[in-house]
Amino acid sequence: MTTQEFSNSFDTLLNSYARKASYGDSSSYQDINLDEYEKSLFLTEAQEQLVLTYYNGKNSTLDSFEKTEELRRYLSNLVHTAEVSPEENSEESLLTSNSQIFSLPDDLWFITYEAAKLGSSSDNCVNEKLIQVVPVTQDDLHRVLENPFKSFGFRRVLRLDITDNKVELISKYSISKYIVRYISKVNPIILVDLPNGLSIDGRIKARTSDLHEALHKAILELAVRLALQSKGIQIQ
Repeated sequence: MTTQEFSNSFDTLLNSYARKASYGDSSSYQDINLDEYEKSLFLTEAQEQLVLTYYNGKNSTLDSFEKTEELRRYLSNLVHTAEVSPEENSEESLLTSNSQIFSLPDDLWFITYEAAKLGSSSDNCVNEKLIQVVPVTQDDLHRVLENPFKSFGFRRVLRLDITDNKVELISKYSISKYIVRYISKVNPIILVDLPNGLSIDGRIKARTSDLHEALHKAILELAVRLALQSKGIQIQ
């Protein structure tokens, strides 16, 4: 849908549902009027909720991302891959002498695949070898390091989350690149250029949804339901 189609359909659907919720008492019913900024907020919230449910499987079919071809196509526009080099002279405190710090892409939301490319070594079997990266929690780190079957080594690298955009990788060998494929945070839906002082996720320019067009109707339906709930109107 274009931004204009989103806006017009939102108004039509919103008041259609609201009239049904009034149980036929049309004499006292008044149309609900939302401005373009308010509609943009509801559409953006609905879009984010929809992406989350398709990623984690908490949807009507209980299917999660990559479980079906359909869901892969729905979120394909949000899948990106980055190769990140280690930070030099990082100010982060390292938990082990085998740690390196990597900054994640700013738009990263959920990691779907990760690997470490090993750096140069006197062992030719190690040079540029891709090995598995395994996330661990800080609470579990000591226990994992003490377990020879779960610790880092020739076949695995451990990953600790530090902040929203940094990770600490623990490896027996030097890492030249951290390869991460991820679902990016979805851009907001903004129906018109926003006036001074208003923005959504830091954006002010009009834009439609980045998601597959097959999801636009679902975004619209959910956005309208959220708008009705904000007015105290519940629909079946």
